[in-house]
Amino acid sequence: MVLSEAVSKPGKKAGAAVLLHGGAWDIPEDRHADHLDGLREALAHARDILEKDGGAVDAAAAAVSSMESNGTFDAGRGGVLNLEGEVELDCGIMCGRSLDYGAVVGVRKILNPVRLARLILEKSDGSARILACEGAERIAEEYGFPLVENSELVCERERLRYEELRERKAAYHTSHPFLGSCELPQGTVGCVARDRSGALAAATSTGGTPLRPPGRVGDSALPGAGYYASTAAACSVTGWGEAITASLLAGRSVDGVGGGGAPADVLREVLERMRTSVRNPDGKGATGGLIILDREGSGAWAFSTPHMARAGWAEGAEGWAAV
Repeated sequence: MVLSEAVSKPGKKAGAAVLLHGGAWDIPEDRHADHLDGLREALAHARDILEKDGGAVDAAAAAVSSMESNGTFDAGRGGVLNLEGEVELDCGIMCGRSLDYGAVVGVRKILNPVRLARLILEKSDGSARILACEGAERIAEEYGFPLVENSELVCERERLRYEELRERKAAYHTSHPFLGSCELPQGTVGCVARDRSGALAAATSTGGTPLRPPGRVGDSALPGAGYYASTAAACSVTGWGEAITASLLAGRSVDGVGGGGAPADVLREVLERMRTSVRNPDGKGATGGLIILDREGSGAWAFSTPHMARAGWAEGAEGWAAV
């Protein structure tokens, strides 16, 4: 397991801070540069908002929207294709102070699901926080969101991959992209942000895993599983969605930090617990990655996959990105 901790400097008064991830899997070396460029662009969007006294929810939404539009990641325009050769997108975003959240699952006509999820967060009276498929798209249309044909979300890279895998009749399980030495990508994206007022937010967006059954829902849109935020901490997760959901990875991470645990220690514990408690049909333990920020602006990231694309920035420090 690779574990790191470094966002705010020790002893420094907490200011704005942000962490991003662009997925945890066996990212090929020839795709590292694209991931780094996409992360840096998204980080710049979030940083610009936070340096102008913008809110954490605004920053998280802007960063994730940037990665959805980029085409490099398994989100938005870069989403992988399901068994029927279509893009289906899931996303969720949460405000730590209010515990309000918004999420969409299975949308096929929305380029930036995080913007729709944020609209649901802001407009819902609490009676409808997660909207699915055509219902989500109907709300989007009512509020003036442009709907696109699903074919506009299909990138050439994923179309070619889909045709190759279908021709080979590749054996598939949703855990496979995260176990290493696998050509099946998983570039779920996420962001956690702290604004100057101390408010926290988390967002996660995904195109799911390749060749999955239509209608499959992983963790990314489910609060407590793929993302969670409170007044104590904010967390975004990537990895095998079924295992993450069973383990409530984001919620347990936030609760652990809220209970006094050091962010790095908490991430180590939750990843190890998931690995030992959830196994795929081949008997291999579940893997994934997380990013977390606490109320003081201290953060950590951890992953048990070969790589995780991640980036961060805090006031008074330089931004960075790594794979």
